[in-house]
Amino acid sequence: MPILLFPPSLLTILLFILEEEEIPDYEASRFYPVHIGEVFKGRYQAMTKLGFGSSSTIWLARDLRDRKYVAIKIYVHTSRFHRELPVYESMSPILTKTKNPGRNNIRHLLDSFEISGPDGRHKVLVMQPAQMSLRDFKQVFRPDGGFDENFVRGAIQELLKALDFIHEEAQLVHTDIHPGNLLLSLDDDSQLEPLVDMELKSPVDRKKVAEDRTIYLSRSMRPKPGPMLLSDFGEARTGPGPFAGDILPIQYRAPEVIMCIAWNRPVDIWSVGLTAWDLLGPNRLFTAKDEDGDMYDAAHLAELIATLGPPPQEFLQRNGERAADFWDEQGKWLGLAPIPKNRSLEDLETRLKDSTGFIAFLRRVLTWLPEDRPTAKELVQDPWLTGENRST
Repeated sequence: MPILLFPPSLLTILLFILEEEEIPDYEASRFYPVHIGEVFKGRYQAMTKLGFGSSSTIWLARDLRDRKYVAIKIYVHTSRFHRELPVYESMSPILTKTKNPGRNNIRHLLDSFEISGPDGRHKVLVMQPAQMSLRDFKQVFRPDGGFDENFVRGAIQELLKALDFIHEEAQLVHTDIHPGNLLLSLDDDSQLEPLVDMELKSPVDRKKVAEDRTIYLSRSMRPKPGPMLLSDFGEARTGPGPFAGDILPIQYRAPEVIMCIAWNRPVDIWSVGLTAWDLLGPNRLFTAKDEDGDMYDAAHLAELIATLGPPPQEFLQRNGERAADFWDEQGKWLGLAPIPKNRSLEDLETRLKDSTGFIAFLRRVLTWLPEDRPTAKELVQDPWLTGENRST
């Protein structure tokens, strides 16, 4: 497959803060300065930018050898813990052998290598390409609302199949389940051709920040229905556990994480419930903020109490020292943050004509005690997901 030559952009943005520049504590030197048209490993030609994060940029590329499209994820050179590649190295052999249906809902790693940049070496992961994440889909195409209930049911079922595979066969805890890491898969490469054609005919806007460094705008395609892929294993933990330490976006943290209690696979199940809530509507279930907008653990716990009821003593006793910061010896809330009123699941869920099944689903997964949450395999048969409690 021949290397394509790309024309320069007719418009260079000079003044705006662009893409990864918006990341707090952004340092340009940490990122590899990709140029559209650049070829990596003599094989992968960067076609257009697909996205970015605090630790990487992601590009659509052509595999010149195998004549197909791939996604390449180029990490910053300062990443201290490259968890994602070791996770894939342990998971990929299992993916090739397993008959677990969840294997089809995992984003696969195709290749990996390192490149030298002006300021250090960068790890590169080559992955199967995909459409946008459900978070981006919602932000771009449904900014004032959420997805149809049937769509959410399907997405959550596929997420649970993926979790059943990683929990039971790969012995992983993902720890970062949210709509941003759920991708729509592609039917074939034909959905990607328009992105390349646009780049050739109308180059994307960009910002030249140094002689050898350009920041490009990311391109997106109009999404088409397709199976979900669970992506981004950069925060995953391997082995039987239990584990310790902060994980998850703050608003997604399970009670045991907030309370510095050892955690395991049930943290992913907690996140499934919050992901379902997020996909159905515009607002998160928990904000971890008080009425003044200040974010802190006591405000988060107060929201949990208002929505789930008070925690059982058995839970508080698992880290009595931490619990003493928020509750007295009898388990009475000390009032470090006010407990919001009118915050039951029934009060908050106003989007569905019949929310009974959905609320019952949430009550199964949003529990103080992690062992009370069902496994992914058990939860995929929940009546709300299987359609036994359909809204009319």
